[in-house]
Amino acid sequence: MIMILNDLLTKQNVLTKILLKDEEKELPKELKVKVMRIRMAYTKAKKAFDAEVHEFTEELITDEFKELSGKTEKTSEEEARLTELTNSINSDYQEFLVQKGQEEIDIIEDVLTIDEYSDIVEVNAGNDVEINGNKIPAADFLEIVYDLFVKED
Repeated sequence: MIMILNDLLTKQNVLTKILLKDEEKELPKELKVKVMRIRMAYTKAKKAFDAEVHEFTEELITDEFKELSGKTEKTSEEEARLTELTNSINSDYQEFLVQKGQEEIDIIEDVLTIDEYSDIVEVNAGNDVEINGNKIPAADFLEIVYDLFVKED
């Protein structure tokens, strides 16, 4: 299945919040395995993305930038140059993220059936989550799971 990297990262953020077990309730074994296989594939793709971002960032940071940013006392010319270098690095970094985010990734099929979704709802009905610093009530979270993963025929 082909997916845009940005979509994969969004789905990965959501998928990692799905509970496989909540006290006495538990997803069926087959569904647990399916969710974990998708999760592992997403995590592998995210780690590769993170490594590329790190490598790209390392390439952007010049010796001049390191030297200037390490100085505690800077002249106004040095401050101006540091600002110029910082703006250039940030611009290149943002462009990299935009381009990288549009790349297509070949990834495991991640579609859930309505029955599988029902099992997830049963276990996650009280699962309020936090995604990217935002608190999301369980009902809204489950709606997001539905929108991202459930495909009805």
